[in-house]
Amino acid sequence: MKNLRVISRLDIKGSNVIKGIQFEALRVIGNPKDLARKYYKDGIDEIIYVDTVANLYNRSKIVDIVYEASRNISIPLTAGGGVRTLKDIEEILNAGADKVFINTQATKSPKFIKEAAKIFGSQCIVLSVEAKNLKKNKWEAYTDSGREPSGLDVLDWIKKAEDLGAGEIFLTSIDRDGTKKGLDIDLIKAASNKTSLSLVVSGGYGEIQHLNELKNIQNINGLAIGSAFHYEKSSILEVKNSLKNNFVIRKLNIKKNRNEKKGSSVLDLKVDYNKYSFRQMGNASLKVKNQKESLFRIKKKKQFKIGVINYGINNLQSVVNALNKIKARASWVNTPEEIMNSEKIILPGIGAFNEGMKGLKKNNLINALKQKVNEGTPILGICLGMQLLFSESFEFGKYRGLNLIKGKVISLKKNKEIKIPHIGWSQTTINKRLNQNILKNLKDNENYFYFVHLYMAVPFNKKIISSETNYGKNKICSSIQYKNIFGTQFHPEKSGEIGAKVLKNFVDIKI
Repeated sequence: MKNLRVISRLDIKGSNVIKGIQFEALRVIGNPKDLARKYYKDGIDEIIYVDTVANLYNRSKIVDIVYEASRNISIPLTAGGGVRTLKDIEEILNAGADKVFINTQATKSPKFIKEAAKIFGSQCIVLSVEAKNLKKNKWEAYTDSGREPSGLDVLDWIKKAEDLGAGEIFLTSIDRDGTKKGLDIDLIKAASNKTSLSLVVSGGYGEIQHLNELKNIQNINGLAIGSAFHYEKSSILEVKNSLKNNFVIRKLNIKKNRNEKKGSSVLDLKVDYNKYSFRQMGNASLKVKNQKESLFRIKKKKQFKIGVINYGINNLQSVVNALNKIKARASWVNTPEEIMNSEKIILPGIGAFNEGMKGLKKNNLINALKQKVNEGTPILGICLGMQLLFSESFEFGKYRGLNLIKGKVISLKKNKEIKIPHIGWSQTTINKRLNQNILKNLKDNENYFYFVHLYMAVPFNKKIISSETNYGKNKICSSIQYKNIFGTQFHPEKSGEIGAKVLKNFVDIKI
């Protein structure tokens, strides 16, 4: 069975979540950060923020919304709307998103997909396709929240975007959007047969019976739901329970709260791995005057308990947010001096290997980073950050890494059983023969982590592999442990409360 993510779709207009029918007759639903927190507590796997009017008014509030959301939830965020430049993508990722979707700009300039994938990695670039039915088995791609026809055939456009380097397809049926009358199964089948990429589908879900239509379609990877969750036609737990017989679904411990409305539920705080972020979440201030003021304050600090390295293309905001939730004092570090003043170091990252090494070199961080590691300072590499620790990579060519770990970074092996890039929640097998540090004290069922990557690290010394994940024919090195060097291919900062445990274990390592 294939993994399937249950996703909350939040359409944004200004500062509100809105919802309509076929992108019209819009109605205000609520506050973006409040709904994100609610769905996070209820066990959603991912959240998609869609700025529905960014192109219309030539502006977007999506960066601010993502920034606030990422401070309070520890699951994947995808966002888009009005994305026109590489700088737009960088800002959304730096605000705390894991992936950015593009639509209008890609239809105007398809090479934009290739340019974005080369810098940020295919796994970060999602093509949003708004499909309108013209006749049987024929759909046209629209832009601007279903307002403008592009003249592009949906199926041909999906295939072209895959060839250009997109990593995921976010497919919405305009005809079914908001109607709650059922998914466009013909569209979903046609698209799933056309692409080998991860496919997230949206538009039309209204009741549990509609999920039966998906049981014979194994080539989808995510189901994004808006209206049915907003109006409590279904709960997240009900949707997951209905899907689990046909798909691999991330499991959660959920209990009913008598004080909650019908259809609503919360995670069981008695379970160990739920203790960290929710307790801090209730006390956290959700108001940020502005992001630049916040970053300036961080840069003025001189001593760093946990230094999170900023080299230009990494998702450090999410990592700092996750560390703050477990009461670890963490800050961005931007200079060699700040690295040298850090008691522990985290090297996060999303994007392409060569761009990551360019960022470290440009900011003159490599020598300071190596010196600290050689002195015994604990370091944790996350996703691209872990890959950069290795000797070399073969992503878009052959490039030298930091060479702190002997090994190479190679592409995942493709086959019909899986979608590439590897995007979603996957189970890991922990090496219990190793005296674990960052994975210690995890229970047997605490092994679901969030992955988003196209390449994988292969250490020459297999004894340093602390966990592995099977993905098709790939045996992925999920984490490493070698002396004071640690790494995770998965994103602990986006893996909920289990990921919080991993970060807490790293913070607690004795120097």
